[in-house]
Amino acid sequence: MIKGANVGLSALSGDVGSVVMSLRWSSVAEEGSADVCVLLLDGDGKVRSAADFCFHGNPIVGDGSVRLLGRTPTDDGDVNRIGFDLDAVPPEVERIVVAAGRSDGSRFGDFDDLLMTVADGSGKDLVHFSVEDTATVGAVIFGELYRRTGEWKLRAVGQGYASGPAGLAADFGIGLDGAARSAVEGALGNPGPQDSSPDAPVPPPRSPEPVPAANAGEAQSPEEAAGRSGLAPDGPDDLTLSEDPAEAVDSRDGGDADRESVERERAELKEFIKGLSSDDIRSGGWFTKLSAQALSSYTEKVDQAYFQERYEGVPPDAVVDQRIKMASRYAALEGGLSAGAYTATVAATLGSLGGASVATVPAAVATMMVDVAFVTRLQLRLAYDIAVLYRVPLDLTDPDDMWKLIRVAFTIKSGEAVREGVAKAVPALVRPLIKRFYSGGVLSTARTFPVVGKYLLQRNVIKIGIPLVGVPLAVVLNRYTTLLAGRHAQAVFRNEARVAEIAEGLSRRSRHPQLLLWVAWLVIRADNRITDDEALLMRRLVGLVRDHHQVVDEQLARLIDIDPAEVWARVDAEPGDLSDILDAAERVAAVDGNPGNLEEAVISRLRDRCARV
Repeated sequence: MIKGANVGLSALSGDVGSVVMSLRWSSVAEEGSADVCVLLLDGDGKVRSAADFCFHGNPIVGDGSVRLLGRTPTDDGDVNRIGFDLDAVPPEVERIVVAAGRSDGSRFGDFDDLLMTVADGSGKDLVHFSVEDTATVGAVIFGELYRRTGEWKLRAVGQGYASGPAGLAADFGIGLDGAARSAVEGALGNPGPQDSSPDAPVPPPRSPEPVPAANAGEAQSPEEAAGRSGLAPDGPDDLTLSEDPAEAVDSRDGGDADRESVERERAELKEFIKGLSSDDIRSGGWFTKLSAQALSSYTEKVDQAYFQERYEGVPPDAVVDQRIKMASRYAALEGGLSAGAYTATVAATLGSLGGASVATVPAAVATMMVDVAFVTRLQLRLAYDIAVLYRVPLDLTDPDDMWKLIRVAFTIKSGEAVREGVAKAVPALVRPLIKRFYSGGVLSTARTFPVVGKYLLQRNVIKIGIPLVGVPLAVVLNRYTTLLAGRHAQAVFRNEARVAEIAEGLSRRSRHPQLLLWVAWLVIRADNRITDDEALLMRRLVGLVRDHHQVVDEQLARLIDIDPAEVWARVDAEPGDLSDILDAAERVAAVDGNPGNLEEAVISRLRDRCARV
């Protein structure tokens, strides 16, 4: 396996109810060892309690479904084995992360040949994964098992933590203060049963609280929040927030830095709204102007170097997760502030936008537009941040890239904004309330707006005039839509980064770059359909082969229907070892999931050719 690849265990063997994972490393200079740990994670990606943290002091977890089987010294290192009874894993556990850590500032660079292997119930090795680029890290995630559509899958992770065991622990909800920090350091870096007790690791993580309408409690200061998360934002429009969005809502202490930051943003947007005309809002021109205002100066400052400077050594997933939380917290707080100014008459005013009196329309619309503009700008910038963190190139002067960012930022699927009603943009829990409260007049006006403007106004107009519930509804919906947008952007751009990483590896390892392109295209077209991941992989491969090998195949570029006979003639004409082509074909076939029968047929024929040679 290569880094980032995944595979369904049932596709590898019929005996995967129980599997054994082995972690190996060697150290000729005998530079000590590392300690293995396993974390059982729930749907939020966190441990539920200390009982889900498996290490030498707590070697059996998950109702006996996960067991550390011990360390076996070898001539030049260690082999650590972990047993998994996957049929017995508690249903609340969605992911199982397998890692190792070192203490006292030691690095994995002292070791060679870090390897993860997985064997089925009969002891037959199914896969192996070599972990690289660990010279400067003190903790490493080797791989993870996770549930998907009723089966267990394996992902090769290979993620290192320069911050060592503490950084690994923080990512999965393990506390880092006082005794908890000492316990984690001991558990992940100082092998031996005498180092810690089964109860030593951590208290259970907090569950997110429902967002209240008022008196949600005192918010943390930015310094406290940054200390707790390990990520201290600093830069243009950063959201210096604590982890729980509910904590910020309607804080009454008058010194809440979060509230002050939101109010500064709102004041800036009020000035922007003053420059809009009713026609700008009615025609959708407001969105065009806001997009330019939101991104022009921001994209000049925020790039890969910007994030590297602020989050040096922190994996992209951790930074993205933190920024999504911060953005949703800001959105929730802003929703509560805006909704306090709404009245039931605002909805009626929107219903006759352009026909109401000149005196009433601007004030009513401006109140609503500040909230719309705030959330819109926040989600645009959040999606852009996520793309940058995953190194997905976006040229916002290119209309295609700009439209891609907009669709990702606002979770717009093809045609959705045209076909779907406002109820699709809100949680199912509040849809009946919206349908009862509003007549069709308000929403029918929005149907005349351009696609994006209509979609965004539909999603926000429902918060305006519902008596008594306006504040909590606005808080919940702002937080919900921002979390949804952030997770969607993370899924889209992380997947693009995964595909790009696969393409990079195929190009760099290939000894037959031109043949690689033909075989890759043959595999992709084998089932007469092209998925988005396959199309992206092919585009990346063509560019990388050009850049790495100075190969541009004009014949392939002009091809409409690929002729398998021509590809096989090219394969047969190539002398020597073609194992790199076989490996590439297997990876291309798996880029969008398990290979189909037609893709497997191509791979089988390649395998036969390699065997003959």
